[in-house]
Amino acid sequence: MRVVATFSVALVTACVPVASKVSGPAAVLRVTNGDRPFRYDEGAPARKVAEAACAAEGKQLRTGTLDRFEGGAWVYPGGCA
Repeated sequence: MRVVATFSVALVTACVPVASKVSGPAAVLRVTNGDRPFRYDEGAPARKVAEAACAAEGKQLRTGTLDRFEGGAWVYPGGCA
């Protein structure tokens, strides 16, 4: 049996407060799984997709304590750096 998966990555712009100051817009990386939402237990494949998306831009995924599963997508507020 052959399984084919399609992944997509969306960059969302948001303002993030940093040490009581407001910094410029930060790119939040939101990783989705095509037409089928990710499940909570699919964090490892989602992270690999996020790392590949950042690497394609010559950057690295910035992970942190605010990374989360939200609405069928894995969200990385640190984005790529």
